[in-house]
Amino acid sequence: MLAAAVLWGGIGIFVSNLERLGVSSLNIVFLRCFFTVIILGVVLAVKSPRDFKIPLRDLPLLISNGILSVVMFTYCYYKTIVLSTFSVAAVLMYTAPIFVMIMSVLFFHEKITVKKIIALAVAFVGCAFVSGVVGTAVRISAEALGFGLLTGFGYSLYTIFGSRLILRGCKTLQIMFYTFLFALAGSGVLLCVTGETNPLTYSHEAWLWAFLMAIFNTVLPYLFYTYGLKLTDTTTAPIIATVEPVAATLVGLFYGQWPTVFGVLGIILVLSSVIIVNSKDRKKAA
Repeated sequence: MLAAAVLWGGIGIFVSNLERLGVSSLNIVFLRCFFTVIILGVVLAVKSPRDFKIPLRDLPLLISNGILSVVMFTYCYYKTIVLSTFSVAAVLMYTAPIFVMIMSVLFFHEKITVKKIIALAVAFVGCAFVSGVVGTAVRISAEALGFGLLTGFGYSLYTIFGSRLILRGCKTLQIMFYTFLFALAGSGVLLCVTGETNPLTYSHEAWLWAFLMAIFNTVLPYLFYTYGLKLTDTTTAPIIATVEPVAATLVGLFYGQWPTVFGVLGIILVLSSVIIVNSKDRKKAA
């Protein structure tokens, strides 16, 4: 989970270079899914060709995971950034654990413990500090708030759908391959509807950055995160993933973006939330 969060935190490296080369937000989504499907397809073909075959009952969940989670989450995330700031988008994205906690009670009958609520609150406040929302006069519109909350909801759906598919016996690679296959189809339809620039018109350098983004910002972190869902409950997973903005802050150091006092405090809070949610009760452990 931590490895996934750290790799996701490096998204700024790839997005900044792709935007520098003139690649639109929707095309970034499309190219990311395109290379992810190719990479995972090759891995599946070599490792376990039989896993291309999936039960028909799993298709609705996989389609929903690709369209409602990956495409909706990414599109709403970029939209929130445009309507507000990166900091606001990052904080609203981490309303995801709240959605996960509510849906886990409804669909998985998990218990909401005091420890989880404390960890969730500490993590959210930490994200607000790290992202710079606290300590600055930030105002957001109702539209930005709406898209931001949809970002958090879309982010949470991957945990919910992924956990359900794992319970049904689906393998990590299967879930990822078909999720991004349907995400590729969904983003392709959006490109046609919106009339965005044809991806084939971009430079070789842009395609190279998109390929690297697929490996280090998509394939590897999603593999780690999906596999991690097998080893923990659905409410714990997204709380651990709040380490992502901390990782993004540390990446920013290489670009001369030094954190404020609030930022350092936020990093401490986020890491504390991870320790809280993973701490075991001594009596239960005994």
